Amino acid sequence: MKQALLFLLILIVAILSLSVTGYALNDEGQYIHLTQMDIRFEGADAQVTFFYELDMFSRVYVFLLGSYTLQPTIENVLFDFENIEVREIGRNHAVVHVSNISRQNSEYYLHDSRALGAKVDMLTMIYPDGSSRSVPGATATPYTFYGG
Repeated sequence: MKQALLFLLILIVAILSLSVTGYALNDEGQYIHLTQMDIRFEGADAQVTFFYELDMFSRVYVFLLGSYTLQPTIENVLFDFENIEVREIGRNHAVVHVSNISRQNSEYYLHDSRALGAKVDMLTMIYPDGSSRSVPGATATPYTFYGG
């Protein structure tokens, strides 16, 4: 019994140390990999939904301490945006409300390009009329305009 417990402890330490030394990190050396980011425009505001994958160490960390430990990371991805409010964080997704992401110009809204704090595999911009535009490998939001 003691041997089985000792073996389990050694296995857990070995797995966690692999993650810490970099073997479980993604290509960019980050513990979080952004697979999808959807920006759903709502007038001058938007709802941003992230979908991500975590490395094994981060999954254990989130399991033990809660998903809100990811909030600073999510906020860092949107560092170039001024008014953000994290509304929900899960193990593989997050929902953020961004106020004044665009500015109104007569009957259109203009969205200026903003840098992202990490590369996103697929950025999808969803406009109020239901149409969308996808940008693979995004490191910034593109300039765009849309009707209200």
